[in-house]
Amino acid sequence: MLVSLIRVALFVALTAFITSPIRADSLQRADGSLITYHLLNRATEGRQSLILMLQGSGCGPVIERKWLRTEPPVLAPGRAVLAIEKYGVADGNITANGFEDGCSHDYWRGNTLHQRVFDATQTLAHLRKEEWWNGELIIYGGSEGGAIAAMLAPLIPETRSVIIFSSGIGVSVSDLIRSAIPVPVAAQLPAILKEAKANPSPTKRFGGASYRWWAEAADIIPARLLLQTDAPILFIHGTRDQFAPLSAARATQTMFIEAGKNNLVYREFEGYDHFMINEAGVDHREEVLGFMAAWLEENQRAD
Repeated sequence: MLVSLIRVALFVALTAFITSPIRADSLQRADGSLITYHLLNRATEGRQSLILMLQGSGCGPVIERKWLRTEPPVLAPGRAVLAIEKYGVADGNITANGFEDGCSHDYWRGNTLHQRVFDATQTLAHLRKEEWWNGELIIYGGSEGGAIAAMLAPLIPETRSVIIFSSGIGVSVSDLIRSAIPVPVAAQLPAILKEAKANPSPTKRFGGASYRWWAEAADIIPARLLLQTDAPILFIHGTRDQFAPLSAARATQTMFIEAGKNNLVYREFEGYDHFMINEAGVDHREEVLGFMAAWLEENQRAD
């Protein structure tokens, strides 16, 4: 019954959402490169709250992700949607600087976890001046996007709630990766990280990320920063997650308990993997989105 109601609501909301205009704009970073950001579902009149949708790993343009159009109408109907491209993605310099291994040279050179946090902070500071935004922000991210959400939330005073899923933010990035890759590859990881820290080159890569990315990310535990926000947090994880082991998610819950913080709701979905698909191959994303939407409706933090 719940899934049927969600599907009806999704159809109605999605029809309106798809026909709403998309505003693409850019901001200049200190190094002269451009941050490209997209606003969807921006109302033409009145004031709106905002949901920031943070994508996972990879250099594919966020604006091309199907979930960017299907999930916000369920999670946050009526709110404007913000998505920010990573460094070197949808930047005017990409064509001139070329590609390698499927991503632009600028992406390999400039994309890091902290750069994504800086870009979001700069974009939100810019949007803070626009009259349509009512000063309320929801931050939503899965996988690598969950790490960015955790690191960003305490830095933005407008944060009203945070949703993170399928993200092993309770341990260091290096420990997370070590527990998720085959043992023979994991045995090579310490040497690779040592080399990356000694020479954080954008031209050398491991596991789909540059040595520059690894040098910065290896010792980061994103949940340490998440502890510093008092906004309500929903953290969802599948017990069969193959990319972010369950122990890495449970470590976040333990961290909050030990710190005496009570603003985290941690929920495990039995048998679901990184993408909320069960062992029989059935996609349960709609169910999980419905749970998120119900929690969000009940847990918006007032000023």
